Amino acid sequence: MIGDAIILLGNVSFAAMEVTRRAVGRRSVPTISTEQLCDDQQQPRSCFQLVDVRSHAEQAVSMIPGAITAEQYESAPQRHQAQTIVPYCTIGGRSYLYARRLVASGIDAKNYRDSVIGWCRHELPLVTPEGVPTRAVHPYWRVFTVPSSYTIKM
Repeated sequence: MIGDAIILLGNVSFAAMEVTRRAVGRRSVPTISTEQLCDDQQQPRSCFQLVDVRSHAEQAVSMIPGAITAEQYESAPQRHQAQTIVPYCTIGGRSYLYARRLVASGIDAKNYRDSVIGWCRHELPLVTPEGVPTRAVHPYWRVFTVPSSYTIKM
């Protein structure tokens, strides 16, 4: 309950920031949903590069398959020039700030607002940093709930 209220408040807050940004002439930060990210008919997943902007402790538990860390992206951004950069975190707040910075510098980026909590709520797979499938997830705070098929690791 509390976690869902925090997610809703974040969604409303970031939407308000976007209205303000557009009003002062700044480029908007588009978002992408879980459904859009997974719909290969709309746009193949290879067109996107997921970038995990969570802490090392969170990443050590699990990541979305195919994602790279922010450090990996920043060490060679030219490798991903033909892709839309899609940052994610736990519920979309840190990734919004990261995407906003990318968009401001002219990079094609979309914020994955659902982030890892939304990914898990769609019962999608996770992997360890080594690429091994896992059902473990670090939800940042215990107030963010995921289906019981996942194991919470803090």
